[in-house]
Order: sequence, then C-alpha cells, then structure tokens
Amino acid sequence: MIPFSKMQGNGNDFIVVDNRGLRASTESLSALAARACRRRQSLGADGLLVVEASGEADFSMRLFNADGSEGEMCGNGARCIALYAHTKGIAGADQSFSTPAGVMRAKVAPPVVTLDMGRIDLTGGWTDRGLPLEGRSLPTSFFIVGVPHVMVFTDSDMSRADMVRLGRTLRYDGALFPSGANVNFVRQEGNDAIAVTTYERGVEDLTDSCGTGSAASAIAHVLRRGPVPPSASVTVQNPGGVNVVDLRFSAGGEGVEAFLSGPAVFVADGMLYDALC
Repeated sequence: MIPFSKMQGNGNDFIVVDNRGLRASTESLSALAARACRRRQSLGADGLLVVEASGEADFSMRLFNADGSEGEMCGNGARCIALYAHTKGIAGADQSFSTPAGVMRAKVAPPVVTLDMGRIDLTGGWTDRGLPLEGRSLPTSFFIVGVPHVMVFTDSDMSRADMVRLGRTLRYDGALFPSGANVNFVRQEGNDAIAVTTYERGVEDLTDSCGTGSAASAIAHVLRRGPVPPSASVTVQNPGGVNVVDLRFSAGGEGVEAFLSGPAVFVADGMLYDALC
C-alpha cells in the first residue's frame, strides 16, 4: 500500500506522496500518476505531487500530470506541497524547495500560502497579439511562467464546450508552441480583477484553478493596460476560488517578480491499495 495525502488549492486537486527515500523511480511515479489520478476509477486528481530530497533547498518538488507526463511547475500544487512539508515537519513556515523551473520560496500561514515565484523573463513572450481562431482574430498574450501559458482575452463568458475546443486547438498547435501550452481564457472584471479559466496541458481538460495560469494572466492583464507600473496587485477569480497575484516589474519591463497567494487545504490522509491505482 502507498501512503498519501489528498490536497487541493482552489479546487486544483493533488495526490501527495513522500519519496525522499527514492523508493519509487521516475517510471513508477509516472505510472502511479496515470493510474491513481483517474476519476471514478481510482482516487482521482489533477496530478501527483512528489516530495524528494534536495541539495539546494529544504526539499524538492516533482509534479506528474494526470496523463503521467512530468511538468516543470504548478502554482497551486506548489502551495499544497509547501503546506504538506510544513505540516509533516519537513520544512518550516518559511521554506524553499527546488523544482525543474528553479528554486521556489513559500510562506505558510494556514489556510493561506504565499509563493515567491522568482523573476519571470518577459522578453521571450508577446502581449496583445491577434491570433486567427475559427474565422476570427482573438487578442492573446504568451509567457513562460514555470510552464508555457497563452492567454486568450474575451469580453464575455464562453461556454465550457467552446473553451475546451479552443483550448485543445491552441494547446496542440506545434508551430506556435513546440512543447504545447496551457490555455487561459481571461475576462476583465475591473482594473485590478480578472476571471480566468484554464485548459491545462497534461490534464487535457479545464481545471478549477491554475496557479501559474493565474500569475501569467495577471501579468498579461497589467501589460495590456498601458505603461508598465513598478508594481501591481491583481485578484484572479478561478472557477474554484480566488488567487491574488502581486507583481514587481523591472525598470525596463523586461522581467517581473511574481508572488502568488491563495488557500491550500488537506482533504485526507490514507493508503492507496496497489490494485486500485
């Protein structure tokens, strides 16, 4: 049997396991994610979070998506694993952990966890570019915030079916996004507020929340408004809840420091039967 915790951040849910002893290989973790994340057939989750040892931080975070692929970073998952590490005595309230996207820092003050996502390079992305989609041109922005994110801006609600269809079209556009992309549908709710629904690569569906998508969408929202301010705070409404993104832009606007705040919650601790996952 496999000990686990089930956690969620704004409805973005994860199975969390401790692999600091390296008992499980990458191949077995990938297989576990693909089996255990199946909804209605197993425990069900958007992904598998794995705690491992790190030589440069308190611990290392690995993320395996529901399809078994390994991702570079997940904002909601990072908040969940920070709470997990604090609760299990692996790290303190102020902690650091390594990821394939770099070292992250977090402050845990349950139920809120604030994630310092570090400096994000904006020079390789774009802002407010029209992309032809289904016979119309939609304004988009693109940045890598741990993982690639494209933002599609809309003035009105889109149906779930439309978001899934357009999300899959863009996610698999190899000419634009050789590694694929998460697709965020963004609607402005006010000067400092947006509503965001994300089609996630690896989950291959809409999710209730995406932390890195919230950060990427907040950055794109601020840049679309005009002159780049020294700092900004954006409230992001996801279907599963609210994330707050605080931004500090560099003087030339070529980079930004991003801080993601939102809830992280334990749902259950338990044991997974090998035969069921």
